[in-house]
Amino acid sequence: MPFGSGDRAQLKQILDQLTRLATEIAAIKQQVADQQHTLDQIRHDTTAAINSGLADIRSVARDAMARTTDLVGGPLTQVSNEIVALRSAVTQIDGQLRATTSQPMAAPETAPAADPEPPSQPGPGPDPVSGAVGESETEADPTRPDPAVLRAAAGIAHAVVEAHRDTWAFLIQTAGNEQHFHIPGKVDDHEGFVSVRFSGPSLVAAITSLNHIARSAANPVTQAIADHIQQKITTAVQEIITRPSSDGEGKPVRIVIDDRAAFAEAAHTTTAD
Repeated sequence: MPFGSGDRAQLKQILDQLTRLATEIAAIKQQVADQQHTLDQIRHDTTAAINSGLADIRSVARDAMARTTDLVGGPLTQVSNEIVALRSAVTQIDGQLRATTSQPMAAPETAPAADPEPPSQPGPGPDPVSGAVGESETEADPTRPDPAVLRAAAGIAHAVVEAHRDTWAFLIQTAGNEQHFHIPGKVDDHEGFVSVRFSGPSLVAAITSLNHIARSAANPVTQAIADHIQQKITTAVQEIITRPSSDGEGKPVRIVIDDRAAFAEAAHTTTAD
């Protein structure tokens, strides 16, 4: 059967349709490629945004934790110091009550000593003698710190006490409830060895409170600790009295409660053994 013009027209129509199909398929492939690229870009941008957001959240969380530590740490330290001061107040009140209950025992002993004086016939004589005795007892009162030391301590503007944490706790318990003792808001603690800043009024309060405990405490260990700390503070103040400074540099008075043997003496003792 001969291939006629009608067959050629049909073949051309088929070829045209195939060409259109190929063009449409190419366009669809391009659209798919563009959409895939868009999806990849969206995925990349989303991942970057999530990572950046997480980093910002971590930074904000760290800042919040740091601020919380600063806000909570100070008040907790102050509350702890106030609790120690309250315990000290209870201890001192208990000691005062015990001292008060022991005074009636000593009162009858002093009363008979004053009674024998009136019966003596020369009436005017005993009066000046008793007055002289009273003045000497007031001047030589061993239960009170040296007024000169107290005045010098009151003039100190800035002192630093360095001691073990337990020694600092004892000082707080002893003088924490005294009127002029101010508990510092910050205590530098380096592996149990604290450094605390004091003012003159706080030093005066510490000296008087430690002196009272050293004289009146029933426990000899308590007396020894109070007397030792008082002597350390008093020695530093007496050095100011002996060698006052006039340079005006404002260097803090350094009071170190950390007794130890000298290295040379320790080496000599080891060699002797």
